[in-house]
Amino acid sequence: MNKKFALLLVLMAALVVGSVTSASAAEIKATGQWQIEADLNSNWDFQEKGAVSEDKTLNISQRMRTQFQFIANENLKGVLETQIGIANWGSGALGIGAGRSGNLTGAGSLAAGNGNIMLRKGYVDFKWPGTKVNFLVGFQGLSLPSAVGGGSPVLDDQIAAAAAVVPITEGLSLVGGFGRLFDSNASYATTAGSLTGSHSAGDVAFLYANIDMIKGFSIQPWLAYANLGSNVAGSGAGATTLAGFNAPNASANEGVRAYWGGAAFTMTAFDPFKVMADFNYGKATWNNQGATNKAEGGRSGFLFDLAVDYTGLSMMTPSVFFAYSSGENGNSTEGSGKSERMPVVGTPQNYALGSFWLQGGDTLGASFYSTDTTIGYWALGLSLKDIKLIDKLSHTVHLIYFKGTNDADFLKELVPGTGATYGQFLTTKDSLWEVDVNTKYQVYDELSLGLELGAIMPSFDKDTWRAVNADYANYGSKNAYKASLLLNYSF
Repeated sequence: MNKKFALLLVLMAALVVGSVTSASAAEIKATGQWQIEADLNSNWDFQEKGAVSEDKTLNISQRMRTQFQFIANENLKGVLETQIGIANWGSGALGIGAGRSGNLTGAGSLAAGNGNIMLRKGYVDFKWPGTKVNFLVGFQGLSLPSAVGGGSPVLDDQIAAAAAVVPITEGLSLVGGFGRLFDSNASYATTAGSLTGSHSAGDVAFLYANIDMIKGFSIQPWLAYANLGSNVAGSGAGATTLAGFNAPNASANEGVRAYWGGAAFTMTAFDPFKVMADFNYGKATWNNQGATNKAEGGRSGFLFDLAVDYTGLSMMTPSVFFAYSSGENGNSTEGSGKSERMPVVGTPQNYALGSFWLQGGDTLGASFYSTDTTIGYWALGLSLKDIKLIDKLSHTVHLIYFKGTNDADFLKELVPGTGATYGQFLTTKDSLWEVDVNTKYQVYDELSLGLELGAIMPSFDKDTWRAVNADYANYGSKNAYKASLLLNYSF
């Protein structure tokens, strides 16, 4: 009798454990993008006799992004995305190591060391019971609205954040939240200079609306505000030491208060024409908490872009576009000490015109791209997108002219670290042409083979750049080229 009773208890326990396990089980869905790429680069320093040799270098690199969704039900899931690389072949076994390396000077997915298995996203996605309000809490991708360029030029990265998507009506929803951009007061930090004091964090709050009430018209007005401490990048290293906030009249140990506003606009009412436009404005002022420099400083500026696509052709989509970003006025240190370039957060990942000088394309890193160094230009371009003449084979062609909007006199008063780099920073006397021819062959639905070819023909003013380095007057402006062969497995 005791044996039967004991057996009954075992069976009941198994049923209970089984029911609990069943109730806790989650469907797991895996997606990813694995890329292997060979890049042949020529003369990326643009210099005829440059001190840095950038001529005819061949690199083979790879990156593996894998995302897992742990789906409990239609209202609740967890998202985990990892990344290995970008790492070059030949640098060990891709330098693979567990964990995310502490980095006090960077933010988002690019802050980890090359080759590490790093956390790119890790957040909980759920709807509040009985409502359609969606919450996303954890380390996630955040990009402010953008209609042109593939992403926001202000903020487009992976950050720790809590966001909410609130449907109001069928054509109106609000998205808002809070994010922690930086925190150098971190117990896990491995970089020298980690803190135990205050003013070590940087936060951002954001709000935007998705308005799609009239057929063929949509607009996304948005606002963002950031407050970053005077020790945000390490002890005595404030926000003004970070890319996107530095300016001529800045001390290292200064905090920043910054705000941005703008709108992304898309119109398809006049089909087959599609019109897209953005306006971005930002202003940053120095918070002199603990700073030795009490002079007035800061930076403010804007970026506007416009693109028109013609979608009436089956074999391609022609597009014309224009962009303008404000530049330095040339008397920053002698005058107010302020910069006239728009402040940005970190290095936005996706904004680009073309696929070379401002990144773009599908390549892993073959570009000169850094928002803080390139901002201050106007551009006019023509693209022929998604040219399809043969089955499974497509092409995209870009032709773009860039001209600087930064006053050439700015280089005469240049302060180190304020983002004027030869070949990336364009003055009103500098310009360049870019030509790209990109080809993709779809081997399978999930596997593609690509070839991206690019050329940049620059014209940099020798006398202007002599103020930075006398040798620039002797280097000349030499064309830069790239050829990238890509293997991309998406699943």
